[in-house]
Amino acid sequence: MSGGYRFARFQLVRLPGPLVFRAQCEVCEEIGPQADTGDAAMTWTIFHLEDHPEHDLFRELSSTPYRAEPRT
Repeated sequence: MSGGYRFARFQLVRLPGPLVFRAQCEVCEEIGPQADTGDAAMTWTIFHLEDHPEHDLFRELSSTPYRAEPRT
């Protein structure tokens, strides 16, 4: 993250934890379960596609852990 607000009371600090991955259907916006790797998250897309053959567009989502801390 870059920048910020001069009078902000809190700041976001990135934590050293691992990334979390999920897959999302771009057609219905359903999101699969959390996984440790992008490949594992994308496995959900095969099951979703079997249930919904017309849902053929997906997105890989990754998230990073942050903590809000009071600004000093």
